Amino acid sequence: MAHVLEDLARECRRLGEISRLARGFGLSRRLGQHFMVSCRLAIEVATRLGDLCPGGDCLVYELGSGLGSLTLFLEKCSSYVVTSEIDPRFVEVLRRTFLGGPVDIVASDGIPLIRSLGENFVVVSNTPYVVSSKVVVTVVKSAVRGAVLVLQDEVAKKLAAKPGDPNYGRITAFTGTFMEVELGGRYPPASFRPKPRVWSTVVVLRRKRKWLEELGGYEDFLRCLFNQRRRSLSKRLRECAGKDLEGIAPGLRVFSADPEFLFRLYMALRQGGERGSK
Repeated sequence: MAHVLEDLARECRRLGEISRLARGFGLSRRLGQHFMVSCRLAIEVATRLGDLCPGGDCLVYELGSGLGSLTLFLEKCSSYVVTSEIDPRFVEVLRRTFLGGPVDIVASDGIPLIRSLGENFVVVSNTPYVVSSKVVVTVVKSAVRGAVLVLQDEVAKKLAAKPGDPNYGRITAFTGTFMEVELGGRYPPASFRPKPRVWSTVVVLRRKRKWLEELGGYEDFLRCLFNQRRRSLSKRLRECAGKDLEGIAPGLRVFSADPEFLFRLYMALRQGGERGSK
């Protein structure tokens, strides 16, 4: 591990070169482009990746590599990295920077590709804020073992919220059903160029339940429940599914029900519907 940390520290100098190079590019607000320029942040992401992949036994998929400021560190922690980038200007720079290395560069919108990854992959991303929720949901609805994502504070707090918290919502319950969520360090706007308006947080997702395509209705089920999150869960369940189920505490509200309980309710409804159709 010590030699890996030494390698990561050396990459900090190259990160400075990329930061200077970034000044020559106009960035797209539509794509939410912000270059990571913090060595401390890059090292934390790489370290968290190592925790998800003990012994380096997994493959890495980086979503939105930009000019490669995070890719520099990822290639030191994995035997193989696939990185995607939608901006053709950056793709040319990436191909020159990582020529001959263990990095494959895909010139594409990288979000749809997540669904094609196997369970030996981990997704890593300095995530464009405009697609944060979409990226999280796509990771959940894939086979990957986990993810290390840099997200804006607001989304990070929602993902880690506990039942009954003000930030606990549909994405909390959906993500928490399939992934364990751990928050890492918080980073100020100066960690990026250009500076965003908000702080960012490292979020680690670890797979705890496989996603199956036949569970697609669960997302719709949660969407209906959380449309009125402060209502009684039993009443909301009756409105969304047209049924009453036993085992729901009187007065329990939607936003106070933990993800596992909500998933059990969904499975009970689903199994009841299957029996009724036979």
